[in-house]
Amino acid sequence: MDNVTHAALGIAAGIAVRRAGASLPAAALAGLLAGEGPDLDLLIRSAGDPLVSFRWHRHFTHSLAFTPVWGLLAALVSAWFFRRRPDAHWRDLFLPGLAGALAHVLCDACTSYGTMLLWPFDFGRYAWDCMPIIDLFATLPVLVLAILAWKKAAPRLAVYALLWFTTYASMGAWQHARAETALRQWFASQQVTRRIERIAVKPTALNLVVWRCVWLEDGKWHTAAVRVMPFMAPQVIVGETRVAVTPSSPGLPAVGSAAAVIITDFSHFTQDWNSFTVDGSAVLIGDIRFGMLPTSARPLWSVRYEPNMPTTVIIDRSLKPGDWGRFGQMIVGTHPDYVSLR
Repeated sequence: MDNVTHAALGIAAGIAVRRAGASLPAAALAGLLAGEGPDLDLLIRSAGDPLVSFRWHRHFTHSLAFTPVWGLLAALVSAWFFRRRPDAHWRDLFLPGLAGALAHVLCDACTSYGTMLLWPFDFGRYAWDCMPIIDLFATLPVLVLAILAWKKAAPRLAVYALLWFTTYASMGAWQHARAETALRQWFASQQVTRRIERIAVKPTALNLVVWRCVWLEDGKWHTAAVRVMPFMAPQVIVGETRVAVTPSSPGLPAVGSAAAVIITDFSHFTQDWNSFTVDGSAVLIGDIRFGMLPTSARPLWSVRYEPNMPTTVIIDRSLKPGDWGRFGQMIVGTHPDYVSLR
């Protein structure tokens, strides 16, 4: 999630678990600091590694095992900041700090990027796919309630903030299940035998209504936008397709080469949701799970390999004129390409 959401959740969590008699402002600060701490991994840089952000963002800093470290660091800093107050001992602030850190990593697991929750015991990335990274309906109520809880010294409001976020995430999980069910219903309506190998359903920006669906069929990735509104028939827009990469795809680097290692590491991050595109003498290995539009098969990020050239990561956030308008039509349900499922 975005850092405003992490800050608000950290404050709310810190206040909600504060020990009776401990400083509420100090607990709020401890929760805030621990709620932002895991994203310090964004400072990890390496000029020689094009995948550094993919390797280390939401890595060990976002694991459950590391949350006590953030809790302790936040408690120490908050205790130092409020050192003139006898009710702000670091021991009383450790639990608020721990709660803030837990709120961060569990919040990030609700999104689609993937979070190493169980590091160092499991290096898999967990993504519950129930919320977009930015969603004002999730953030604003939490932010307002957290600020009021701090200003008015009202722990009950902090609890309400956490309950709202949990309810909203649960609603996202329900919508995710409905979107996948609608997609499978659309498959069945085609009345042809389909060889679907993999399916992914991802939330799209700012809403829980339109979902990006990607599936692998006959060596190609297919995309679709699925709109699910409560008490209404689902709607589907068939999107673009892109060839899936295979070991025999032309133009790939030699096995064991530095470029091949980069692509292998990228594939670990993408969990092999890799598309293949030829770009002149170069090839692009893209993460088909993410695109700027629900129906776009143009990956948000790709590895670009070209012989005798540095292997690089390409970030493609480009939009065509009118794309935001078309996305708005998808959300409100007026896009002309929608097909309703009865």
